[in-house]
Amino acid sequence: MVENILYVVAAYLIGSVPFGYLAGRLNGLDLREHGSCNIGATNAVRVLGKKWGIPVFICDFLKGYLPLLYMKMHLGGDATLFSAEDMGWFLGVMFALVLGHTFTCFLHFKGGKGVATTGGCLFAVSPLMGGVALACWVLMMLLTRYVSLSSMFAGVGMMCTAVYVFCCRDGSMSTADAMVLGLLGFIFVLVVWKHRTNIVRLCKGTEPKAFTKKSL
Repeated sequence: MVENILYVVAAYLIGSVPFGYLAGRLNGLDLREHGSCNIGATNAVRVLGKKWGIPVFICDFLKGYLPLLYMKMHLGGDATLFSAEDMGWFLGVMFALVLGHTFTCFLHFKGGKGVATTGGCLFAVSPLMGGVALACWVLMMLLTRYVSLSSMFAGVGMMCTAVYVFCCRDGSMSTADAMVLGLLGFIFVLVVWKHRTNIVRLCKGTEPKAFTKKSL
């Protein structure tokens, strides 16, 4: 019990490391005051360029992937076979990682939008789930060049694949399966909520597109 609680606390602290903010400080500026005023990888690319933005994305991704992968291996290696108790602690670590990124204790509980860290968590839980989410993101990016819309569409792919991975494999839903879908659904809602200003801009037609001079 104590060990698992320490895992969750450590996961929150790891998720809270604001790599985008640190990259900005290394360049003499605060990302919270430039671009979209967000510390995530997208704004890091926009303000600092790919040289800094891509490493920020990788670090945000890995801080979701590596701790959860460790927890997964510690519990047996196959999340679809976890008991309800093990799944509860596993999901607790996952939620703490995402929560840390979106509400970091190091920046007055204001952080990124959780996309990269959630993506890392997904690949740790199920490579198939992570791969589908990534494919959805890439597809929407190719069609629209809106990072925000692509991120939310990836969330839809995440939820659909989660149903397949955790429910359709044997035609039934266990308590552990329901816990996974519940948490992923909550994270999806959280990601959409963190994109609420982007949604407003999308509706108004003022959301900047990626890979254009206007967005850089």
